[in-house]
Amino acid sequence: MADEEHLNVLKQGVDAWNAWRIVNSRVVPELSGAVLTHWDLSGINLREANLQVAVLDRSD
Repeated sequence: MADEEHLNVLKQGVDAWNAWRIVNSRVVPELSGAVLTHWDLSGINLREANLQVAVLDRSD
């Protein structure tokens, strides 16, 4: 299940997310099961994020 804190940061956009990733470089983003349908994820650092069973339909 996705971590609510991680989702809240992701909702703030690419700059906030990537800055959070730098500050929290040892944290593995937990986005499993998140519904990210129609999200623009361009430029967002999702390296090593847990995206198991996340719904990414029609996302960029």
